[in-house]
Amino acid sequence: MNAEPERKFGVVVVGVGRAGSVRIRDLRNPHASSAFLNLIGFVSRRELGNIDEVQQISLENALSSPEVEVAYICSESSSHEDYIRQFLNAGKHVLVEYPMTLSWEAAQDLWKLAEQKGDVCSVWSTDSRLEFLPVRCLWCHLYAFKT
Repeated sequence: MNAEPERKFGVVVVGVGRAGSVRIRDLRNPHASSAFLNLIGFVSRRELGNIDEVQQISLENALSSPEVEVAYICSESSSHEDYIRQFLNAGKHVLVEYPMTLSWEAAQDLWKLAEQKGDVCSVWSTDSRLEFLPVRCLWCHLYAFKT
């Protein structure tokens, strides 16, 4: 993964608290393992404009834009299930900050939805020991199934 990727996948960060801010920072200066992702913008329920030259876009635009292929869900835990469902239903791949949902049943339902849609749904953590593992998994899935 050291070479320049053949194609980059458009990504939005949903939520700009601690985890979302870290994701924006990392995507602006990507590690080799996430160089295949192109930061399109961020989604927030607050009107923020731009953060570090990254443009805020509406949730509706993120869901409908063909340029956005991946969503990093970094919002508060209680909103994860709804965001995951919306992005999967829109045909987007999803990475979500731990915990994925607040119930086991909801998580199982979303895994099934991702499988039905043929999209990737991966849970990750801001724990630096795990930071690049889900991105590598996403890279493998995107290049194996979506190119």
